[in-house]
Amino acid sequence: MIHLMIVDDEERARTGIRSLIDWTKHDITIVCEARDGAEALELLNNVHVDILLTDIRMPEMDGLSLIEHVTNDYPHIKCVIMSGYDEFAYAQKALTIGASDYLLKPSRTQEILDTVLKLKAIIEEARHQENTLEKLKVGFRESFPLLKEKTLSRLVMTDNPPFERLLANLHINGEAFPHLFFGIIVLQIDNLHMLQRKYDQEDIELFKYGVKNIAEETFSALFRCAAFEHQDDIIVILNTEDWTGIDELNQHAAEVQQHIRQYLKFTVSIGIGSFDPGINHLRISYQESIRALDMKYFIGTEKIVDYKETVDDDPVHTSYPLSQEKAIIQAVATGDQNAIAERLNAFNEALKPASTSKEHIQKSMLALVFALYRYCIEKNINTNDVFGESLTELTHIIEHSSMDYIVQTLTDVLLKASEQLHVKKNSNKMFQSVLDYMEHNYHKDINRETVAREVFITPGYLSFLFKQELKTNFLDHLHKIRIDHACRLLHDRSMKLSDIAHAAGYNDEKYFFQIFKKYIGMTPTQYRNNLGADSL
Repeated sequence: MIHLMIVDDEERARTGIRSLIDWTKHDITIVCEARDGAEALELLNNVHVDILLTDIRMPEMDGLSLIEHVTNDYPHIKCVIMSGYDEFAYAQKALTIGASDYLLKPSRTQEILDTVLKLKAIIEEARHQENTLEKLKVGFRESFPLLKEKTLSRLVMTDNPPFERLLANLHINGEAFPHLFFGIIVLQIDNLHMLQRKYDQEDIELFKYGVKNIAEETFSALFRCAAFEHQDDIIVILNTEDWTGIDELNQHAAEVQQHIRQYLKFTVSIGIGSFDPGINHLRISYQESIRALDMKYFIGTEKIVDYKETVDDDPVHTSYPLSQEKAIIQAVATGDQNAIAERLNAFNEALKPASTSKEHIQKSMLALVFALYRYCIEKNINTNDVFGESLTELTHIIEHSSMDYIVQTLTDVLLKASEQLHVKKNSNKMFQSVLDYMEHNYHKDINRETVAREVFITPGYLSFLFKQELKTNFLDHLHKIRIDHACRLLHDRSMKLSDIAHAAGYNDEKYFFQIFKKYIGMTPTQYRNNLGADSL
């Protein structure tokens, strides 16, 4: 049952919405009505509401304010704003602050009903997904998967395992493989790292548990089967009386993909190994499935690949495309975005995905990343601005994503590096103009603010540039320029010290003496006398 609330200061409008539509027919009940936003908020303290239908212009509290409160305090409620044609701007604003939809007054009853039914479908879908996840949680907590998973893993992953003892352990857990033929399918969650960004680890484990459940339930119509997890993959052991062909396996694999997409809201790719007699064939079938899934790395996501479509490791095509790497770095240096994308594609093409291994592709992509990282360090670019705080996530993407997504991610990284390099170059040019201005105007009454104004930057950014480029501050550099000039003038004994101080930019002779001694280690008089001693 969906609970609906109507908020409108006109009783006739509320009565019309309530009486002209047969809400109960659609499993919807109007749980309360309010004359304005303030009254509605009071009612919401005690009444559960799923959909709120509200006018805009109302006394006490208008519809926009009401929606803001509801969005913050009751985020599950779907809000629909009702407005006239002259209030359409308000309706647009309502959508930006949390409204799910809007209706223009006067609205036909069918329009109101269609809008509410659309939101009802969204709510029911969310409830269904929540119930599905809750059931998975209950099953996950109540099961004892650890011993079973370790046993299944040893059956498949180890050479010459103790089959009899392992099968006896499985029998204790109610698992048996009584038939002659064995085979393996492997399921990989596409772009797993994207889910790991969005959900915590408990949710990720729950999703894997859901994948196992769906795979086992789907294939159990045809096989005795059991699923377990290995390094983020889901491995399913299939056991049957008769040899099974690829077409039949593909059909069931597609059904698994459909159910996962529908109920778990992500996609998987599936590798299929061969069927042969004997439990010792599991290891071979698993290796075939993994090699088949390597193809997914090249051809995209949500694929079903069987063992006949494996990739040959041809050593002729395993050299690293060094010239393409240099071309990419050159494009980054010039800032040509189109060239960056084109040369990365050329790098990808040079790896010849059709005739090389997934491992070689991954190593080559990582080598490109490290080459870019080294280039950023050489150019004094902050690597955190390009790669984040570490390379771990980028490495994870390369190891667990499709080729299309890897190329997209690396393109973004290359563009970031190019942008940071461009910013660095512009900063260098700007800073050089600052230094030039100071060299030509040190004798004037200049300070950090006046110099920053000359080059159209803020004083704070000017200080940042000095710290970054010279590891000093503005005032120290200005004093250095002035004192260097004063030292040159002191060679001319005809000039008075007061004239030298003024020529160097100091109006106060006493202050000039203090600064000079601080930077030179002696007074101007002592410096000039030492010049005389040197000349003797």
